[in-house]
Amino acid sequence: MIGYRYRITVEPIEGPKGERIEQDPLVFEAINHDEILGLVERRRERGEFDRDTAASLMVGLKLFSEVMLHNKHNPLFSSLLPHFREFVKRLKSPASSDPS
Repeated sequence: MIGYRYRITVEPIEGPKGERIEQDPLVFEAINHDEILGLVERRRERGEFDRDTAASLMVGLKLFSEVMLHNKHNPLFSSLLPHFREFVKRLKSPASSDPS
């Protein structure tokens, strides 16, 4: 597969009650057709979300969308695809504001 190659690390810090979590980080590699770090920075510059939320949104979205793209014929994604395409159009629009 051609694309940008990333090492993703999810390291547990603490639980919902502030307790320290003693567990090894989850580490895996993923390939994506987009340059995710640049997308995160551009989303942060828009100021719609705080820095961590913008990063979570873009990293999660890009990882998910790449899996969906490569498995688009999987029935799991069939009902989601039309809505996802609309969401991505709104995300890419100059102002991701609600038209209502």
